[in-house]
Amino acid sequence: MLQNTHAFVLKINPKGETSSIVHCFSQDFGKLILIAKGAKTAKSQFKGLLEPFSLLNIHFNEKKNRAYQFLSQAEYINPFRHLKGQPEAILYGSIILEILYKVQEYQADKTLFDLIKAVFTAIDNGVPAMLAHWYFIMHYLQIEGLPLNTDACYHCGAPLTSAYFLPKLGYIYCDGCRSDFSLEWELDMPTMSLLKRLSQMAPEDLPETIYDNLNSTLINRLLWNTLATRFDNCRSLQSVTILRKVL
Repeated sequence: MLQNTHAFVLKINPKGETSSIVHCFSQDFGKLILIAKGAKTAKSQFKGLLEPFSLLNIHFNEKKNRAYQFLSQAEYINPFRHLKGQPEAILYGSIILEILYKVQEYQADKTLFDLIKAVFTAIDNGVPAMLAHWYFIMHYLQIEGLPLNTDACYHCGAPLTSAYFLPKLGYIYCDGCRSDFSLEWELDMPTMSLLKRLSQMAPEDLPETIYDNLNSTLINRLLWNTLATRFDNCRSLQSVTILRKVL
């Protein structure tokens, strides 16, 4: 049966000398593995289309209970050329792609699809990629039902007047409860304020700058660590390793 949907390209692997295996996250079918026959030939209809981050309108021949499907046609919806032209955006955006590739189930999730689209559009329009990727992680955790609570202590439920992140557990504790553990990261109020705002705001409200008084390295580590404690496949993200080396 011929199917049509919108899809983000997550990863591309070679298949033989002329074809490609395309991993996508689609609006209507969730994650898909597509075989693009002849994609690496000079005259291929897919030439220049099959790139990570691209949002495509795809047509494929679906056969139920088959691990992969055959891509028959594709057109750009949004190539996100500005995003692809920024090294920092590629680095932070690749973390998002790897999370989806490694963690997300093979099922449709329109809320998640819309989140990806909004975040990539924000980056393409000039929002700092680091900030947009923070926003993605906070909202991805919410979608998966595993949020990072910035209002109350995870252990006792008391409102947070001071906050400490426990990296081994991936949650935020109050001053009293954190004394039961040997390692914690103290979170100042600007950091807590930003995390709370990120969890509540709409993507179009993302600011175009990151405040100078924020410890961006700490926020990166906190959110990557939170992912690692929630999802086993996020314990060793290659994209995070590469970004750490570059930074």
